[in-house]
Parts: sequence; structure tokens; C-alpha cells
Amino acid sequence: MKRSDQLSHHVQAFFQEYLSAQRGLSPNTVFAYRDTMKLYLSFLAGHLGKRVTALCPDDLHVDTVLAFLEHIERARDNKTVTRNLRLSALRTFFEYMSAQDPLHSDQYRKIVAIPAKQAPKPLIGYLEVSEVKAILDDIDRKKAVGRRDYALLSFLYNTGARVQEACDIRVGDVRLDPLLSVTITGKGGKTRIVPLWPETVELLKDYMEERGIIDEPSTRIFVNARGEPLTRFGIHHIFKTRTAKASQRCPGLSGRKISPHVIRHTTAMHLLQSGVDLFVIQSWLGHVNLSTTHGYVEIDIEMKRKALSACAPMGGKGRLKTFISDNRDVISWLDSL
Repeated sequence: MKRSDQLSHHVQAFFQEYLSAQRGLSPNTVFAYRDTMKLYLSFLAGHLGKRVTALCPDDLHVDTVLAFLEHIERARDNKTVTRNLRLSALRTFFEYMSAQDPLHSDQYRKIVAIPAKQAPKPLIGYLEVSEVKAILDDIDRKKAVGRRDYALLSFLYNTGARVQEACDIRVGDVRLDPLLSVTITGKGGKTRIVPLWPETVELLKDYMEERGIIDEPSTRIFVNARGEPLTRFGIHHIFKTRTAKASQRCPGLSGRKISPHVIRHTTAMHLLQSGVDLFVIQSWLGHVNLSTTHGYVEIDIEMKRKALSACAPMGGKGRLKTFISDNRDVISWLDSL
């Protein structure tokens, strides 16, 4: 086998045999690894002045990986979190390569040892109840697309589901009676049961009846105008459009970077502020670690601290403040995954 063919062989085996068959990773995780590999190999070819077809194990060095990480931060404007996710995927690949290609194991181990970059802890963004209401109230439910969007956004707010989890919801996952709940399949294929408000159930029931799928347990609930299951990008578009429209009448929504994932944070914060126990919120959102859920406590405490500091001490002089493809090679193969 030519040296240039060895890399292509290892990459294909990594995805087909290791990630999918041996590790059993979800398709979404595999796709994320694929995107990282495409970016890295394309960068490496350009950095070395080679075609991707000419790359071989001899070209895989720690300095080029470091250059790639710097490139995606500087040229692609990737944040530290994204940079670390790309590094994590490359570490997994080079750990695999260490076992498959002992001749180059020393250079692979140096790549695996690259540390993750420290990132500032982001402030959790969420919506106030009035802002959620503004988005929902602005939807024209006389139109079929409006009824779908209203049901979808209400479902996200009720459950705190991840976007992909909402895409995957099927008719059979929803219990309409007597226990109003939905079974959500999250990361790693783990399932959780989340209670539904009667209003959410009615919205879902009406929407499923309108589509004629109420007796089709395996059918996806939320679909696009062509009748195809909604994708993450589809839900992002819906949310972006609805939020932009609502911001015309709700100034608090203007100029903010708001994604569907913010609804998940919103659900958690509103549960916490309503006195719901942290362990219940952890189960509700499907967090693996309680430390993830604890982040909402920290932001809630910080909000209360700021509120307190905005008030003048009793007897003080202050006053309350106002809150206002030419490479037909491994790249092409990765595209086909």
C-alpha cells in the first residue's frame, strides 16, 4: 500500500469500524468528527502545498495541528469552545492512530497531549416570561405554519428539549392521557420522561390531528412545508424568524443573540425560580452531571446579587436604580457519510 493510501485507509476505518461499530457513537457525533477531519485535512493540504490525495502519515505532526487550531480561531473566527471541540475530535483520531500505526506513535502522542484552551465561562442567557409570551403571542395561528410554530415553541419551552431532541420526537413518544408526558431520547440514546402541561398536550394533539398522524406512532411530529421532518437548521430558522418579528413589539428581544438553545436555558431558569429542586431540573433537562445544572444556580445568585447592589442601603442617600471540490479522495468520502 502506498503511503498516500495509508492515511485514506486509516480515516475510513476510523469512521466505519471504530467510531460507529466499536464505540457506537451517535450519527450526530460522527458527523461532528467528520466535519473536523474535513477541515483539518483540507488545511493540512494547503499548509504543506500538497493535494489531499498526496497526504500520508509522515505529514501528521503536532505543529500542523497547532497551526490548524490557530487557523480556525483566527481565520474562521471560531470561539474557544469550538476550538476545543475540534481538538477533542482530533485527539480521538490520533489515539486511534497510535494503535494502528505504531511507527508514528511518538508524533501522535504529542498531538494527543495538546491541552485544551481555557475559555471564559459564558454567561447563561435566557428569556423572561414576558419575552417568551411576546414571541408566542406574535404568531398568527390562523395559518397552518403558525399553528406548527406555536406548538413547536410551546413544546420546547415546556420540556427544555434540545433542538435535535425536538426534531426526533414521534407521535408515539407523547402520552395524551392519563399521564400527560413525553419520552425524550437524548444524548447517547438515553431517554427521560418529561411532564407536559395540558395546554401543550392540546396543541400537540390538534397539530397531529391536523396532519392526520394521530394514529401513526412512528411518524415524526414536526415537519417542514414539504412534509419532511424538521432539521436543527429548520428550527433555528423558525426561531430566528419568530424572534425577529416579536422584537418589533418587544424591545427586550432586540439586538440579542438568541438561539433555540436559549429556550432550554429559559426552562431551567424558570423552573429554578419557581422553587423546583436541582435534581428534578437535572432529570428534566437530561443533564448527565449535576454540575451542569448548577450553572443555573450560579447565574440566579448573580442576578440576585446585582439586584441587591442596585438598591441603596436603608437610611442611605441612594435610590433604586432602573433595570432597564476538486479533491476526489478522502474529503469526498467524508462528505458522503
